This record gives sequence, C-alpha cells and structure tokens, in this order.
Amino acid sequence: MDYYIIVYKNTLNAMEAEKILNEKNYHFKIMPTPTSITQSCGICIRFQSKDEIDRIINEDIIIYKNIYYRSKEGYKLIE
Repeated sequence: MDYYIIVYKNTLNAMEAEKILNEKNYHFKIMPTPTSITQSCGICIRFQSKDEIDRIINEDIIIYKNIYYRSKEGYKLIE
C-alpha cells in the first residue's frame, strides 16, 4: 500500500501539526516514525491522499522536517 508520511524535528512540532490538521479536517493517522528514515521525532503523520500532501506543501500550514512517499520499493524523499 502506497502512502505519504510527514516527519518532524521534535514531538512539539508533531503535536502542533496534528492539532492544525484536525482543525482543517485533514484525513490522517499518527504512526511511529520509521527509524530507517530519521532518528529525530518518534512520531509522524501518515496520509493516503496526494492531494492533501500537495495542499500542505502549497499552503505552508505546518512546520515539518521532511515528507516521504512510501511504495513497495521503500521510502522516497519528496519534500
């Protein structure tokens, strides 16, 4: 299953993002950050929708470290 994850520098940024994204009615799940990607914040936010990822990038509504696309080949940095 393909999906996108947003990773954060720290837990505070992740919690602030979760609050903002909930207020704006985004559809996402909280999950542990894969250690193969980063050792920084232990939680990340997972999205199925590329449209929502594009809106987050274009509207610059949250602070994040990186965004990755997950496919059967693994994680690919996209932002």
